[in-house]
Amino acid sequence: MLGIGQLSFETLKFEAEDSCARITLTRPSSMNALSALMVNELAQCVKDVAERDEIRVLTITGSGRAFCCGADLKGVLGEVQAGDNTGFLGFLRDIQNVFLAIRALPKPTIAALNGLTLAGGLELAMTCDVVMAARSARLGDAHSNFGVLPGGGGSLLPRYVGEKKANYLLFSGDHWSAEAFREAGFVSQVVEDDDLSSAAEALAAKLAEKSPLVLQRMKEMVAGSAHLSAREAIALEMRHLEAHAKSADFLEGLSAFSEKRTPKYSGQ
Repeated sequence: MLGIGQLSFETLKFEAEDSCARITLTRPSSMNALSALMVNELAQCVKDVAERDEIRVLTITGSGRAFCCGADLKGVLGEVQAGDNTGFLGFLRDIQNVFLAIRALPKPTIAALNGLTLAGGLELAMTCDVVMAARSARLGDAHSNFGVLPGGGGSLLPRYVGEKKANYLLFSGDHWSAEAFREAGFVSQVVEDDDLSSAAEALAAKLAEKSPLVLQRMKEMVAGSAHLSAREAIALEMRHLEAHAKSADFLEGLSAFSEKRTPKYSGQ
């Protein structure tokens, strides 16, 4: 992936081509653990994606044996041992902020899990709209193995796999196969290891052809209706539909269908 907006970073690689962007975490020797610098660079990338209308889909993946194995706490260990939690808590707030920014992106996001996805790595995957995984990937919470609590969204795990499975994963610290997480409903697709990159790129390209307004409003509908009654959720759908019916993309979609041609969406 070359092209329109390649940015230079120390802990990750940002690439954009056509309408698709990809962030690759590049600290393989540290299992792509989230350092303070990586969190800062990730925040810069997410901000860039949010501000660029030409980018319609974002994929996040890792390099080496891991997607991400959580927060790198070595930098704050000395402070914690000295009884000062200020740096630790500030670091976690920075992680929370960038994770919230990914969730708030008005564009589809894909997590392509190339390997171990644990603790903060699982929380990072949870921020994305679609999760694909290599067959050899292993996923889990793992916080309980180190006597710490989740701080980046681990408490949301029951929403994705159900309360009892989430309790087991949180309490035990175990990690499961990608296929087990697919069966639990968290992973959308499991592919062979060598096919992960191409499969993620193909899905991103497919989504980029859709109306960005439709996908944005679908994200808002899904997030907004999660805890609504059926009546309230349908009312929310109707409000989005009423607004969308005034858009150029709505007219373009219907016109292309009538004229038997491929639609060209402007995002307007």
